[in-house]
Amino acid sequence: MDVGMRGARLKVVGQSAVYHCVTWVVGGAMLLDDQAKEVLRKQMCYMARFCEVEELTYCIMGNHFHVLAGVPEKQVVDDVAA
Repeated sequence: MDVGMRGARLKVVGQSAVYHCVTWVVGGAMLLDDQAKEVLRKQMCYMARFCEVEELTYCIMGNHFHVLAGVPEKQVVDDVAA
């Protein structure tokens, strides 16, 4: 049974999408204490804003976390004459 990473999902062009993202601490060590979880939460929020992705929900545990991310439909911006 292959338990490695799955391949990238196809995204339908012109439509929004939702992704379930998971990451683990190497070796499954319980490294994420309350302080580390708060730092990670703030970093996820910052990166979501930077990447224009919506954090729909998340769950941070001691050795891994889950994020449900909404990616909006790509917006086309017209050039505006000055």
